[in-house]
Amino acid sequence: MGEVIQDYRTRQSGPDLIRSIACFFVVGAHFYLNMGYYDAPLAGTKMFIETAFRWLFVTAVPLFFMLTGYFKRNKKADRSHYAALIPLVISYVVISVAKMILYNRLYGRIYSVKDIFVNLGNYQIAWYMGLYLCLFLLIPFLNKMWYALDKREQNILIASLVFLCSVYPVWNYIAPSYFTGIYPVLFYFLGIAVHDRQWRPNRILLVCILVLTVVAEAFISVKFTSTGTFDWNLISTADGTYGTLFILICTVAIFLLLYDVDISRAFIRRILASISSVSFEIYLFAGAYDAIIYMYAKRFLAGPVESFWWFFVTVPLSFLCAYVSSLIFHTVLHLLAGVVFNKR
Repeated sequence: MGEVIQDYRTRQSGPDLIRSIACFFVVGAHFYLNMGYYDAPLAGTKMFIETAFRWLFVTAVPLFFMLTGYFKRNKKADRSHYAALIPLVISYVVISVAKMILYNRLYGRIYSVKDIFVNLGNYQIAWYMGLYLCLFLLIPFLNKMWYALDKREQNILIASLVFLCSVYPVWNYIAPSYFTGIYPVLFYFLGIAVHDRQWRPNRILLVCILVLTVVAEAFISVKFTSTGTFDWNLISTADGTYGTLFILICTVAIFLLLYDVDISRAFIRRILASISSVSFEIYLFAGAYDAIIYMYAKRFLAGPVESFWWFFVTVPLSFLCAYVSSLIFHTVLHLLAGVVFNKR
């Protein structure tokens, strides 16, 4: 999220494919929140499959952070870097305010004028913005740190971050929990490492690792739950889910599988570049369309098991609506910016 829009012919199709998939994963993850998955018993084949895909979709956020490292590895603490935050803040404020107004229309008066300002300030309406902002401010200094180290020291740094961020949620008897929240830094450095070292493992091996890891996550979640429903503290934590070791393995496997893919068809490249360039806005708009779509869906679908096949309707529909709205929003924003700067 948050990359500068470029002509699709000058973009790398692999990263655009990853970003587009990650966008879809975000919308897919919203399905679980909206259809009562976390309150439903983890029993039966359908719930096992849904659980496997739930773990797959959670890789969306780490994938975005790896992409950030991949593309922003050379950024310095200068005006151009910080100026890149302006369009993101504008999108965040405008779309978030529109969402809160919509929620008031759908559910009654939830947000007063004061609440709107409070929720914008604490990022509750779009938590990813707050998380990305923290990383964004550190990027120039993380880059200096990374390139001040030799390759051996870089490897030790990554290994140390894996231990500090990823082991505790899975095995909390050996690793401390104090630094699990800095997992964005781990994925940022991994993104830089992939770009600089151009790792190209066997793709069949990567697919096998990805499938086996997701199946293992689903098996553990279903077999060893102490509550009968999804247990956030079984192989992850509510705050450390994105950094857990299983998610780390899946994220890196997906990234290495796709980052150097070269797509020759101009039409597909154009679509992927288009989705990628408005990924942040898709994330913001998706919540609004989810509210509308699932408000009606819940009238006909009782829960995640009953709505299993409806995933392939509600999620693509929400994604498509968010994508089209993001394109319109970007076009209007671009026209307004042109008018303002031309007057100057």
